[in-house]
Amino acid sequence: MIWRRGFVLPTIRSAVHTLLGSEPLSEVADLLSRSADCIRSSSLPILLLAAPSLQGALAIAPIEAALLDSGLPYRRRFKMTIPEKPPWIHILGPGDYSGSKLTENPFSLSISGTVVEGLHGHQGDARKGPLTAVTQAHALAEAISPQGPRTRRLRPWALSGNWLNSALDTTYDPVYTALRDLLTEDGSIRVVPLPEVQHPHIPQNNWIDPEALAAVSSRWDSLDMEGRARSLSHLIRPSLASSTPSTARLEEIGWHCVMGPGWSTDLAGQIDAAASNWKSESATVAATKVTDSLLREGIIPLS
Repeated sequence: MIWRRGFVLPTIRSAVHTLLGSEPLSEVADLLSRSADCIRSSSLPILLLAAPSLQGALAIAPIEAALLDSGLPYRRRFKMTIPEKPPWIHILGPGDYSGSKLTENPFSLSISGTVVEGLHGHQGDARKGPLTAVTQAHALAEAISPQGPRTRRLRPWALSGNWLNSALDTTYDPVYTALRDLLTEDGSIRVVPLPEVQHPHIPQNNWIDPEALAAVSSRWDSLDMEGRARSLSHLIRPSLASSTPSTARLEEIGWHCVMGPGWSTDLAGQIDAAASNWKSESATVAATKVTDSLLREGIIPLS
């Protein structure tokens, strides 16, 4: 394995794998493809509706990006209500696993989480995990505007719903792993250890000593593979005194930080920064702020 800092998009990239073509989304691929067709042919503004939550903002942002890229009219509303007059897209809450539902004429789409097969074990046994509304929203956005610049810029955020899901707090999440591998293979993200994150945001992980992390990062380039493994293990050792984070999440925090093109802070750090908006703002203002930041910059700034 070659360790390196920075992120340079290659001149020649491998073929971009579509989210709808991946195994975790196979059960909803047809529904979301038909939804995209309905959206592109709609002559009326489409209402985007979600609760004013972090998950709601993360799900609405990619769809809104695709509509902007395609020049399609829409309205956004963060509200705890049920839509009435179509056309509309309703993002259901993270606790709803009733499955996504489409009505084509007139168009209405409810996007809800469901449990699907993520990866298969060595013996061919299926490993199940959550397919979140956030991931489905990204797949829908990709179907609406496959090459849209805003849509492509938000592609790394397709993992954010699974990062927020409790599955990583209890066991291995095969859907998260499958999606992470897909995005890595086509160059949409890179996965690096924590010391390679330029500006880590770790207040949620109070067991990480910021000074110790800075010290490890400063000498990271001079360490061999064994030295890096030893330094990183020492850095996260204090977490073992607590029941949280889980082993699965700890591995992601320490060894598998997700970085998008041009990012200086990893996905988990940005999600934590985004969540802090709900502590200082009303829910609607916080959701609007996060969505607007993603649409404008493709990232969540730390301040």
